[in-house]
Amino acid sequence: MDNKETIESITRRVEGASTNFEKTNTDLKRRFLLWNIESFNIIASKVTGNKGTFGTGYPFYALDENMEGVLPIIGEQIRYNRQLVKDGVPVQKSIWQCKYCLEEKYSTMPDLKKICKPCPNMLDSLKPRKIINRLPDMDLWVVCEDGGIEKAQEEMTKLLNSIRMCSSDINPITSIEDVERIADMLKEGKMPNTFLPIDAHIIEYSAIKRLIEQVPAELRIAKERGTVPYLPIHPKSYRKNWQYDDEAYNYIYDYLSAFTPFNFSEDLQQTLEESRKKVISDNTPEQLFGFLLASATKANFRRFQSIELENCFINKVIGWEKLRKKDAHSINCNNRCAKNGSDIEEPGER
Repeated sequence: MDNKETIESITRRVEGASTNFEKTNTDLKRRFLLWNIESFNIIASKVTGNKGTFGTGYPFYALDENMEGVLPIIGEQIRYNRQLVKDGVPVQKSIWQCKYCLEEKYSTMPDLKKICKPCPNMLDSLKPRKIINRLPDMDLWVVCEDGGIEKAQEEMTKLLNSIRMCSSDINPITSIEDVERIADMLKEGKMPNTFLPIDAHIIEYSAIKRLIEQVPAELRIAKERGTVPYLPIHPKSYRKNWQYDDEAYNYIYDYLSAFTPFNFSEDLQQTLEESRKKVISDNTPEQLFGFLLASATKANFRRFQSIELENCFINKVIGWEKLRKKDAHSINCNNRCAKNGSDIEEPGER
C-alpha cells in the first residue's frame, strides 16, 4: 500500500475487492471456497479430542449441504460494500492514519477493539475493524471434547500457522492485500493459492449438543408467545489470539441459515438429525424462514431479502422433511418384519 494512501483510496480498494469477489459467481470460486473449507477440516481433524467441525455464514447459506449449487450474487453485500465508500467521502482527502498506527503499534496491540475502538482520530465507521468487516472470510468451527478448549486452541494456532491460514486481525493490512489479489485472480479465471481470512471458533461437545437439542423447544415457545427465538452461543474465537468476544451469537439464526456439519461424531450427527426432524415436523418451511428473519441482525435480515437465498433455505429445510419421512419408512419396514417374524416363529397362534 502507498505510504500516503488516503481514506478514499483504501475504502475504494476494499470495496472493489469485496464487490469483485461477490460478483464472481463462477464454479471456480465455489471450488476455491471448498479448498478453504477442506483445508481447515484436514488440520482440525488433527486436534486432540476432535468431535467434528461445522461452518456458518457465507457460503454455507448460499449452497446446499453438499456444497453444490450456483453461488448467487447478493445485492445487499454489494450495497453494504458501497456504503463504505460513501462513509469515506467526508474525509476523502485525509491520510488513513490507521495504516501508520497499525504498522507501528500493532505488534503490541491486544486486538483491533482494545486500541482502535476508543481512538478519537478516525471516524468510527472508517476504523480498521469496520473496514475489514467488508472483506469476505470463512466462519469455521471446531468441536472439541469437554474440557479440551485450551489444548485445542494451542494446537489449532500451530496448525493454522502451518498452512498460513490467518485471522484478519493477525495482520489487517496484509488481509486487505490478500483479498484484493484473490478477487482479481478469480475474476480472471485463475485459482488463488492464498486462503481467505479465517474467522475460527472452538466450542465444547456438550455445549453444541445441548444447543442443537434445545432448538425445537425454543422455536415452539417462540411460536406460542410471539417472541424472537434466542439461544446464546459463546465460543472461543480466533482474533489476534483466542478470546471470548463481548457478546454471544444467536445460535437460532446460525442453525436455520447456514449450519453445515463436517465429520461429526456419530452421536452428535444423530442429535442434529433428530433435532432437524422435530423442527420440520413442528413448523412449515415458511414459518422457519420467519424465525430466521426474526433472529437475524439487520444486515443479515436485508441479505435474506434475496429470493435466491430464500429458495436455498426452503430447499434445505425440505431436505430435513425427507429425513423424517425416511425414518417413518424404516419404522414401517421394521414393524412388517417383526410381524412376519412373529408369524413364522409361532404359527399355531393363527
